[in-house]
Amino acid sequence: MKLGSKFLATTLLVVGFAACASADITWTFSDVVFSDGDTLAGSFTTNDSVTAIDSFSLNMTGPHAFTITQMVDSYLPSEIGMANAGFSLYIDLFPSSNLTSAGGTIPIASGFDCGIEPCGTLLTEADGHDPELNGVAPEPLSLLLFGTGLLAIIAIARYKLPGGNR
Repeated sequence: MKLGSKFLATTLLVVGFAACASADITWTFSDVVFSDGDTLAGSFTTNDSVTAIDSFSLNMTGPHAFTITQMVDSYLPSEIGMANAGFSLYIDLFPSSNLTSAGGTIPIASGFDCGIEPCGTLLTEADGHDPELNGVAPEPLSLLLFGTGLLAIIAIARYKLPGGNR
C-alpha cells in the first residue's frame, strides 16, 4: 500500500471517529403530565456534550396549552426549561440525573408548568405516571462499518481502474 493510500485510510478513520464523537442526541419525552391537566410531548436534540439544544419539536396540550418557541441551553444538563415567545408561560423539568452524551432512559424527578396560576406540578409514580426522557445517540458501530466499507470501495477502485496498483 502506498503512502497516499495509508494517509487516505487514516484520514477516513479519523473523520469517521470524529463524526461519531460529535453526534447529536435526540431526547423524547414520555408520560409527562401535570396536575393542572396539561401534557408535554415531543422531542429535542442536544449537541454531543449536552450543553446546547440544536432543535426541538414539542407540544403542550391541555387546558393551558401553549406553543413552545424556545428552550434554555444554560439549564442543561441538570434541568430542562422551555417557554412561549414572551417567556410568560414556561415549563421546568428536573431529571433524576444529568443528561449525558450516552443517552439512555432518565426518569424526571419533578417539574412544573407555570404562567397561568396556579402552576401545575409534574405527576409522578405516586400519581400513577412514569415521566421520563429517552435519549438516543447514533450507533458508533454503524459509522465505523460505513467508513470501513468506503475504504474497501476505494481500495477496489484503485486496483481495478487503469493505472491503479496491481
